[in-house]
Amino acid sequence: MGISLHHIRLLALVAFVAPSVGAQATPTATSAQVSAADLEREMDSVRQIVRSNRQKVIAGGMDLTTEENQKFWPLYSEYRDAAAKQGDRLTKIIMEYGKNYDALSDAQAVKLMNDYATLDQDRLNLRSAYVKKFAAILPPKKLMRYFQMEQKLDAIMNYDIAATIPLPK
Repeated sequence: MGISLHHIRLLALVAFVAPSVGAQATPTATSAQVSAADLEREMDSVRQIVRSNRQKVIAGGMDLTTEENQKFWPLYSEYRDAAAKQGDRLTKIIMEYGKNYDALSDAQAVKLMNDYATLDQDRLNLRSAYVKKFAAILPPKKLMRYFQMEQKLDAIMNYDIAATIPLPK
């Protein structure tokens, strides 16, 4: 059958969480403890690990027919490219927060929250658009399986990134 959800969790623990053990800042860390460069390196590292393993996890969990396989992977690449651009936007938001952490003004906080809310809506819009596109080539249960796997992988990545970002003062 391919890779089970248990295997996804196991792979996620090994591939995504283990490399950052001991390298993460605590949620109460100050900018002196976590420089913007360190934060950017950590986020880039997590994103590279996710990108390099995501397709393997998806391939192992989808059990695609030959016909589905031929149509799925080009659309998958298109979707992941668009999602990566949104990931770049998230990185910019986080980096702006990191640069202003010690002297974050109310106006900056509002701007960052608005930027993040816009990004969230754009992510939802992208996912909705691609659910329709993938529905044209996948049966409903495989469609659901694919997007569940995407959500789980995104959650793992977001958890790891969130662990490095201190809460505002």
